[in-house]
Amino acid sequence: MNLKEQAKQDYLAGMKYKDIADKYDVSVNTIKSWKRRYEWVRDKSAPPQKRLHPKSKKVAPKNETKQVIDQLADSELTDKQKAFVLEFVRLSNATQAYINAYDSTYNIARANGSRMLTNANIQQAIATLRKAKLHDLSVNTFDLIQDLAKEARADIGDFLAFGNYDAIETDIDGNVQLDVNDEPIVNHRSWVQFKNQDKVDTSLIKNISMGKDGPRIELYDRDKARKQLLDYLVQIELVANDNQQVILSDSTKERMKDNGED
Repeated sequence: MNLKEQAKQDYLAGMKYKDIADKYDVSVNTIKSWKRRYEWVRDKSAPPQKRLHPKSKKVAPKNETKQVIDQLADSELTDKQKAFVLEFVRLSNATQAYINAYDSTYNIARANGSRMLTNANIQQAIATLRKAKLHDLSVNTFDLIQDLAKEARADIGDFLAFGNYDAIETDIDGNVQLDVNDEPIVNHRSWVQFKNQDKVDTSLIKNISMGKDGPRIELYDRDKARKQLLDYLVQIELVANDNQQVILSDSTKERMKDNGED
C-alpha cells in the first residue's frame, strides 16, 4: 500500500488532516489535495480517531522545501512545467531553465522561457518554492535588505585612518635642504593606517590584498548595493499591490538581458 492509500485509510477512519500530515511528514495542504483529487469520501458515522501522538511530544522541524516540492509533484502542472519551476528557482534564469526542462535549443528557450513566467500557476509555484527555501535557510527578505543597507551605508573611514603632514627635507647627513630663496624645503606627505580587526565590521570588506604600493582594502560596491536595495523596496511595494508582479519582474529582467540592456 503506497503513501496515498495509507493516508486515505487514516482519513476514512476519521483522523484529522493535521494528524495524517504529521504521521506521514507531509503538509496539511498535501492531504487536502489528495482528498479532493482522489475523491475520498468519509463515512459520516465513523467516529473521529484520537491523536496518535501526545500534544507534549516535540516533533523535529519539517523541511518546508521538501513539503513544497511534494505539493508541486501533486499539482496540475505538467512534468516539464514542474521541472521548469525547479530549474528556475535554482538558476534564476528562464532561458537556461527552459533548456534544462524541455531539452530545447537556445533560440526556442529564449522565446519561451520568459513566456513561461507569465503563467499564473507557474508564478505561484515559483513564489511558494522560493519562500520555502528562504524559510529553511532561516533567511528572510529583511535579512537580505539589512545586509544591503549596511553595504550601501559603508564608510571607508570606519576601516582606516588617514591624514597629511609637512616634513622638512634633509640630506643624507641630516642637513636641512634650502630652496632658491634660502627657505627650508617643505614636503607635504600623506599617511594611511588600517584600523584593528576587532574595531571594524569585517562583513563589509570584500577584499584585502598587498599591492605594489602597499596594503589595499576594498569594500563592496556602494552604488550597486543601493541599486539592489532600491529594487528590493520597489518589489516589496509591488507585492503589497499585486503579489504576482514579483515573478513578472524576473521575466522583464530576462528580456532586458536578452536585448543587451543593463
